[in-house]
Amino acid sequence: MEQHPGLDDGSLHSEYRNEDENDNKSPDNQPIHKLNTHNFTSVETLHVPQANIHEAKSSETLNVAHADTSIPPKKTAEWSMTPQVIRNAERDEAAGFKKRELGVTWQSLTVDVLAAEAAVNENMISQFNLPQLIKDFRRKPPLKSILSDSHGCVKPGEMLLVLGRPGSGCTTLLKMLSNRREGYHTVNGDVRFGSMSPKEAEDYNGQIVMNTEEELFYPRLTVGQTMDFAARLKVPFHLPEGVQSVDEYTAETKQFLLESMGISHTADTKVGNEFVRGVSGGERKRVSIIECLATRGSVYSWDNSTRGLDASTALEWAKALRAMTDVLGLSTIVTLYQAGNGIYNLFDKVLVLDEGKQIYYGPAAAAKPFMEDLGFVYTDGANIGTYFLHLTTKPSIN
Repeated sequence: MEQHPGLDDGSLHSEYRNEDENDNKSPDNQPIHKLNTHNFTSVETLHVPQANIHEAKSSETLNVAHADTSIPPKKTAEWSMTPQVIRNAERDEAAGFKKRELGVTWQSLTVDVLAAEAAVNENMISQFNLPQLIKDFRRKPPLKSILSDSHGCVKPGEMLLVLGRPGSGCTTLLKMLSNRREGYHTVNGDVRFGSMSPKEAEDYNGQIVMNTEEELFYPRLTVGQTMDFAARLKVPFHLPEGVQSVDEYTAETKQFLLESMGISHTADTKVGNEFVRGVSGGERKRVSIIECLATRGSVYSWDNSTRGLDASTALEWAKALRAMTDVLGLSTIVTLYQAGNGIYNLFDKVLVLDEGKQIYYGPAAAAKPFMEDLGFVYTDGANIGTYFLHLTTKPSIN
């Protein structure tokens, strides 16, 4: 866990004083006359003290004067299948299988897309309007930034929680960290998978896995057939000691994955979709989760993977991720819209996005004190994840 030293009160106030003294002077060293707000009764009624507003860069978000930025204790997950994960890891190590640990770092990451008015034509005829096409070619199309100046790091064995309202750029960030760059106008910034650039990491896309919000299956296959196929794709060339055949290794992996999400009873049921009757929506989501786990990847990105799951199943899924991340040295990145405190406390780091801008990144234990020091009131007993989402909600004006 990284430690970030905080600023003491003296240096913090002196920094603000220096900025205020510089702001009170024009480029010609002439004083600027400030607006007298004494006549505004709303300020006096609320008894709001005059405060110096300092817009800190994202890299300064951990320099909090009173926040506890000490290294929190190691997260532990009381998952029932953790001993089996440890046994499998020890067996693979004894067989000579090397750990495939891979971290992710990114800096000054900015993603732009075409604005809606530039990406949509009025009708089919307008697509062949040559004068308009020439005009659009000569001028730069309007762009919209959906991710602006983001930075962070996820080491092997760490879990990062990305929070933000829909449309804040969470899915885009996960796609960038999963090396999925298609469909965007420009992607600027530096993203590294270990020491590899995104172009070099394309040769190892099997180790960089993303579980999307929407599931896509062959609906007429059963759950058992789907997982049997997924498990066979990752059978090692040299089988571990004690495993006699490929079929035995595949059956063992499939049974472990089905039991991990509690869907062993659906092995003979079709997966289904909107047109083919099969398992329920929550069970289909769990099939999607274990299908990703069958890839034996090094970097996992989970895009709102608890959608359709009940609270207890979502917590078990988070515990499974925590246990596998610790034992196997995975780099896990998760975005959730509903993260209870039981799930939130399993994460090492948290990143909060608001309209593409990163307003906090750092240890999960220091996030709430940081926001409270800024003046945002936290209600005792409330979900910390929901508390962050409310901070990014714009107040309604009647």
